[in-house]
Amino acid sequence: MDMQDKIFFLKHHLYSRRFILSLLLIIFSIMGMFAFIFEDGRSLLEYQLLLAVLLTSFFLGMDLASAYKEYRNQLFYASGRPQTALEALLFEKLALLEMDKKNRAIEEREKLNDLMDYYTLWAHQIKTPIAASSLLVGEIEDKKVKNQLEQELFKIESYVNIVLQYLRLESFHEDLVLKKENVEDLVKEIVKKYAIFFIQKGLSLSLHDLERTIITDKKWFVVILEQVLSNSLKYTSQGGIEIYFQEDTLYIKDSGLGIQDADLLRVFERGFSGYNGRLTQQSSGLGLYLSKKIADELGHQISIASQVGQGTTVMISFSEKKMIFE
Repeated sequence: MDMQDKIFFLKHHLYSRRFILSLLLIIFSIMGMFAFIFEDGRSLLEYQLLLAVLLTSFFLGMDLASAYKEYRNQLFYASGRPQTALEALLFEKLALLEMDKKNRAIEEREKLNDLMDYYTLWAHQIKTPIAASSLLVGEIEDKKVKNQLEQELFKIESYVNIVLQYLRLESFHEDLVLKKENVEDLVKEIVKKYAIFFIQKGLSLSLHDLERTIITDKKWFVVILEQVLSNSLKYTSQGGIEIYFQEDTLYIKDSGLGIQDADLLRVFERGFSGYNGRLTQQSSGLGLYLSKKIADELGHQISIASQVGQGTTVMISFSEKKMIFE
């Protein structure tokens, strides 16, 4: 530490202690004035004044030394100017550790980017054989077999889309477009996509009170709707699905298996499939996790209410951030 640093520290330290130094100066001035005025007790007052000055100087010196040590350490770590051989060695090791940490972070980032590029490429490439398979299925004459294969191919494509959507979360805000969207149009778009499952399972569909407008990103909000509807269809074998809008909330209600109370608190966790997922072997544990992440990013709220054997209701609310425009 050079003289300029020491002068800077001393000025800064004295300025930071200006209040207590001013107070001590006033006290000592009063004591000195009393010692000058009262001749009879002058020796006692002078002794007390001297003792007070010595004690104050001691504590101020201790405070100065402590502050100087802290300042020197901060200056050492910030500017890299060691004063001793030991400090130089420590500084060199710290610099090497910091550099190693940065290099590891860069390597990990590069590995993650490579992995994401690979899975993105894979997800896009796998769509080609899926499309080809769909064309081949169209030529099958057995209607029952044809419908079953169409459903399975649809599921494969949906799982591939989940992978793509999961990867795109990393760059969620890069292509975010918030604007007014009609709820009924969005819901009908997804329902039409999944019409084959309603037909094959013989499930009823009730859509009502959906003529509302929300502010959202269509592409990402459709992902939420698709995941929720897909789950409802997956675990509903009889009855049907009802979708409606009430106050500031969109409801997707099914008459499916329902969710156990122990699983309800964890349904939005990544990789959690719960009892129903283990029972049917149809859950990836990513759908609802993905939906929750997207909803949070969009400023929406998503929650679930369910009773075993009576069905599940998923609620997507827009009230908290006042995203609804009637």
